[in-house]
Amino acid sequence: MSRIRVGVLMGGPSPEHTVSLRSGRRVLEALDPARYDPVPLEVPRSGAWFPPLDLDVAFIAMHGPYGEDGTIQGLLEFAGIPYTGSGVLASALAMDKRRSRHLFGFNGIPTPGYLAVERDGYQAREASLVAEIRQTLGFPCVVKPNAQGSSIGVSIVHGPAELVPALDEAFTLDAMALIEEHLRGTELTCAILDDDDRGTPVTLPLVEIVPKREFFSYEAKYTPGGAEEICPARLPAGAVWRAQSAALRAYRVLGCTEFGRVDLFVREADIVVLEVNTIPGLTEGSLFPTAARAAGIEFPALVDRLIGAALQRRARAPQGARSS
Repeated sequence: MSRIRVGVLMGGPSPEHTVSLRSGRRVLEALDPARYDPVPLEVPRSGAWFPPLDLDVAFIAMHGPYGEDGTIQGLLEFAGIPYTGSGVLASALAMDKRRSRHLFGFNGIPTPGYLAVERDGYQAREASLVAEIRQTLGFPCVVKPNAQGSSIGVSIVHGPAELVPALDEAFTLDAMALIEEHLRGTELTCAILDDDDRGTPVTLPLVEIVPKREFFSYEAKYTPGGAEEICPARLPAGAVWRAQSAALRAYRVLGCTEFGRVDLFVREADIVVLEVNTIPGLTEGSLFPTAARAAGIEFPALVDRLIGAALQRRARAPQGARSS
């Protein structure tokens, strides 16, 4: 039986380039050479790249813009190569926080209060923005780029004097920023993995995140000891059920497939959904593998499942149709 030729895509032009390389290399290490013919595919920071056409499947380990926003998915669709994870539309929606929150709101899924601000002319609006924040969100608040991951470009704004510098930082990464209420409560993430047999999404054990800094920053996520990650989360059964149910609803509303990770807060009796990550980190310390391991799924088996699901999805698709 011939081996499955797996292209592992990593790197790319995103600020998460380095983390993506770590995810991709870990996937390569997990591939059984008796079953797979692994092909490392490091996409340059320029993004100038086209996939080799002799792949049986592409394993996408690219985080952030280009890898997680539907761009690479569209390129692989065009090339006719099956790939892991969600399709073009679900990926694009999940990466766009503002649009995904519109969809969550239409479907009754609670999200943080926020204001959307465009880069053009925002400095002239400083006084009115401060007044609007005081009226609707309050200080401290959170400023973040609309379409980035791993908490890149995120700032906690404690008062009006910090607003423009925080927006300046966010606008180096995106043409739109969100000013969001500062949530207090228990921070969680819920990993979701489609069932092997039916393709039905199933939640894995919740991970509770206790940052050792002011928030779960990029440094906290990727520095050993930057946060305490407790799996399963220390929550009553009812709160666990509500959080997992909200995560599943958010995943389904966006049309995600195969796997993903939903970030949430438990605030007193309320569950608040922050965002859906369609290509969660797969490094040694990443949250998705932690949840999978708590469910009894070791990393090589997880990689096998994702590759198998991608191939099955393509096999089920009508000829000439998109794979997802």
